[in-house]
Order: sequence, then structure tokens, then C-alpha cells
Amino acid sequence: MNSTSHKRAAGLFHNRDKAESAVHDLKDSGYDMHKVSIIAKDADQIDGVETTEKIGDKADDGATTGALTGGTLGGITGLLVGLGTLAIPGVGPILLAGAGATTIATTLAGAGIGVAAGGLVGALVGLGIPEEKAKIYTDSVKDGSFLVMVNGTEAEIARAEAIMHHHGIEEFGIYDAPTSNAESTVGANIAHIDEDIKTRTDIADGEKIKLYEERLTVNKQRAKTGEVSIGKRVETEIANISVPVEKERLVIERKNVMGEAISPETVHFGDGETVNVDLYEETATINKQVFVREEVNVHKEVEQETVQKSETIRREELEIDEEGDVIRH
Repeated sequence: MNSTSHKRAAGLFHNRDKAESAVHDLKDSGYDMHKVSIIAKDADQIDGVETTEKIGDKADDGATTGALTGGTLGGITGLLVGLGTLAIPGVGPILLAGAGATTIATTLAGAGIGVAAGGLVGALVGLGIPEEKAKIYTDSVKDGSFLVMVNGTEAEIARAEAIMHHHGIEEFGIYDAPTSNAESTVGANIAHIDEDIKTRTDIADGEKIKLYEERLTVNKQRAKTGEVSIGKRVETEIANISVPVEKERLVIERKNVMGEAISPETVHFGDGETVNVDLYEETATINKQVFVREEVNVHKEVEQETVQKSETIRREELEIDEEGDVIRH
């Protein structure tokens, strides 16, 4: 199997709820939790978990490792394989959950890193993530975001991608996952990044000035605003209809006739001679039939509108009190 037969996907969630929902959906879809990892700043950002026991201490070298003890952990950490913390100067404690992430923790602690950001960037590069993207992920983790990584075949990655996009993942990327020894690759990239940083600066890390700025992030909540019930009722009314009918009536006409004389012998006078005439009339019978009078279709439409929200944000700017020659880059 060549080195590009497996892929690794990574992206950022900016709040815990979205990260947790995405990981739970991966689990519910049958995704192998051995292939899912999370890196986040501060252990207590995931389900309130705090480190209860420290193992190993390389603070003088630049890193401290920790392990979580206790029973089964709920939420995200209870779903992932492996859990540990890593304290890096300049970054603070970060929590690494999942097989891939804890490999990073073990390697970084063993390497005794001296450049915090470079160490984490190098570790991500060792997992196949491009350096520029690794720097974005590292900066976002420092700012409190959750880096979620999954690895697997192209089909598995495609399934995971759909789930994570559904929960709003950002800076998502799919990369070739190296199949060489993970720890040696991570360590080599740490050394490369550290040396690269050292050649670009001639001042100690503690003397650097970091300028911070606040940025607006948006969370949307869906709330029920109304309810409509649609039904039918039966109403009655009196309906009138005009129906023409025919009725027969007997008309008797009498007239005097002065005709020729008739011989008495040919005429027979007598009582009781009658003529029967039948008379008919129509009557109307009313029947009822049912017809469809109207059809009602029920559906919902989604209208979009843009709402304006304002918040005051702060940004630090550099102030230079110049005395003598100052070279600016």
C-alpha cells in the first residue's frame, strides 16, 4: 500500500457544542472512533474534564505531559481512544483526545520542545498537514477552537466530511496521511520547524510582543415562534332549488249546437252514461350528492433576512517610541 492510500481530514469548530455534536454523529454513523482525534486548548473545555494526575515533567525543556484518571468519561472524551494533556509555554495546557492526538502528545513531550508553536505545527506537519494549514490550526487552538481530525479511506473521509460540514466545520481540508512511523516523522518536523524559527529571529521568545485583537463569531439558535393548527368543520345551511313540474287539469267546454233534426227513433235517451278521464301531475324528489368544492395544500416556506448585530471589539496596535535609527520590516 502506498503512502497516499489513506487520507486525513482536519477542520475547526469554534465552540464545544458543535464539536461534540459532530463527534457523536460520527459515532452514531458507525465511524471507527480509533480514527478520530481532537486537540483543544485547556482540558476543562471538553465536558468539564480536569487533569487529576501528572505523569512526566519536562517543564525545563518546554513541555509537560499529563494523564486523566478516573472512571469512564462522558461526552467527547468518552468516545475517543486515548486521552492526555500537554502544557506548552506560550500556549498553555492543551487536551489531546484520540489515538492520533495522543501520539502527538507523547512525541512532543519526549522531544523536549523549546518552541511551543513550532512544536505543535511540526507535529501536525508530521501527520501530513501542510505547514501553512498547520499554523492556522495551531493559532486557532491557542484561541480556544477545537481541531477535529479523522483518518481513513477516501470513502470513510467522504462520509465524515458530510457529517462535519453539517455541523459547520471551518478550515476543512483533506490531506494525504503518511504511513511511515508517526513519532519519527513528527519529531523530524518539530526539529525542522524549530530550527526554521530560530534562524528567522535573533531575540528570545519571551521578549517577543504579541498583538491581540478580538473578532466577532456568530452562533445561531433555532427557536419556535408559533404554531398553526389546520382542520375541518361541518356547517349546515338551507338550500333552495326551483323545479318546474307539470300538472294536468280537466277542461270542460260546452256550446250550443243548432244542427239538423235527428229522427227520434235513432236516439236513445238514458241516465248513467259516463266518460272517464285520467289526470296526471309531476312531483319533485330531492337527492343529495357530494362534490369536492376546494383543495387546500399546506407547506412551509423559509424566508431569509439579514439582521445587523453590533459589538465593540478591541485590537492592540504597536506603539514605537523612536530614538535613534529604527529599521522596520
